[in-house]
Amino acid sequence: MPTFSYRAYSGSGDLVEGEIEASSSDEAEHALYLRGLTPFETRDARSPPVARFVFGRRRPNAAQIAFFTREFATLEQADLPLDQSLRILAAQSPTETLRALAQEILAAIVDGASLSEALSRRADVFSLEYINVVREGETVGRVGAALMDLAEMLERRQDLKARIQSTLVYPALLIALALVSTGIVLGTLVPSIAPIFADNGKDMPAGLQFILEIEANVGVIALALGAVAIAIAIIYKMAQSRPLWRIAIARIYLRIPVVGGLLSQFAAARFSRTLGSMLKAGVPLLQALESARTAVSNEFLRHEFAGVIEAVRGGSNLSNSLAAVPHLPPVVKQMIAIGEETAQLGDMLLRIAAMFERETQRSIERAMGLLTPALTIMIAAAVGGLIMTVMDAVLSINDLAAK
Repeated sequence: MPTFSYRAYSGSGDLVEGEIEASSSDEAEHALYLRGLTPFETRDARSPPVARFVFGRRRPNAAQIAFFTREFATLEQADLPLDQSLRILAAQSPTETLRALAQEILAAIVDGASLSEALSRRADVFSLEYINVVREGETVGRVGAALMDLAEMLERRQDLKARIQSTLVYPALLIALALVSTGIVLGTLVPSIAPIFADNGKDMPAGLQFILEIEANVGVIALALGAVAIAIAIIYKMAQSRPLWRIAIARIYLRIPVVGGLLSQFAAARFSRTLGSMLKAGVPLLQALESARTAVSNEFLRHEFAGVIEAVRGGSNLSNSLAAVPHLPPVVKQMIAIGEETAQLGDMLLRIAAMFERETQRSIERAMGLLTPALTIMIAAAVGGLIMTVMDAVLSINDLAAK
C-alpha cells in the first residue's frame, strides 16, 4: 500500500507531520480526519519535492472563488469561529484546489495572521478589491456580511460572463463557417481558374487579379500585421510601468462610442456598490472611499476619485466633489445628493449600484443581440463578394471558350 507524507493541524492548532499508509490521497486525508487532524498537505512519499516546484500551486477559477466565498460567508454568518469555518471548507469543498486554498488560509490564520492578511498572501487568487472589503469587514466586526456581499457580487459577474459567452456562440460559428468557405474558394477554385487566363494570354478579371496579388504577398501582409501587433504589445507593456500613460489610455477608452458608456456605467456600479456596502457596515466615509476607489478598474476614473477623496477630506460633501469627475453619469451625483440630504447615503448608493448593474447588463445584451445580425451581413457581403468574383472569372472562361 502506498505511503503518504502529510502535514496537518491538530485540534489545538499545532502543525504536525508524519506518514500514513492509504490506497489514495483522498483516503489518506479521510484517515487523518478520523484521527482528529485537519490535513494541510498530503503527497506521495515517493514523489520528489521538485515535482511540486515544477507544477506549482493550482489556481481556482472565478466560478470556484464565487462558490468558495458563498460557502465561507454562510459559515461565518452562522457565528462559527473563523478557524472552524476554514476547517470545514478544507474538509468539504468539492475540489482539491479549493480544499488546498482553505488549508493555506487556515495555516496563515493559525500562524497569527488576520483573514485579510491571509488572503493577501494569495494575491494571484483574491483581488485587491476582495481583500479590501474583507479588511473593512474585520474593522467593524462584520466579516460574514462582507463575504456575503462579495459572494453576491462575484455571482452577478459570473452570471453576466455566462450570458455573454452563450451569446457569442452563434457569432463564433458564423465566423468559423465563413473562414472555412473562404479557405475552400481560395484554396481550390482560384488556383484552378487562374492558369486558364495565363495559358490563353488573356487579362484576368480585376477581382481575380486582386485575390491573386493578396495570395502572392501574404507573407509581407503577415509580417506587417505581426509588426503592428508587436508594436501595440510593446506600448502596452511600457504603459504598465508609467501611470500617466495608463491614465491617458483609460481616458481614451471612456471616449469610445458605446464602449465608453458601458465602461462608465460599470465603474459607477462598482464604486457605488463598494462604497454603499462599506457605509452600511459602519465604515467611516473616507476609509470607505479608499476601498471604493480601488474597486474601480478604469485608471482614469480611479485617479479622479483620488481627487474626490482629497476634496471630502477638506470638508466638501461627496456629491459636490463628484461633480468634477468627467465621464461619470450625472444621475450618480444627483442621487448621492439626495442620499446626503435624507441621511440615507448608504441605501442610495446601493440603489445606484443596482440600477447601473441592470443597465449595464441590458446594454451588453442589446450589443450582443445586434452583433449577430451585423456579423451575418458582413460575412454574407465578404463571402458573396468573393463568390461573385469567382463567378465573374468562370463566365469569362465561357467567353474564351466561345471565341
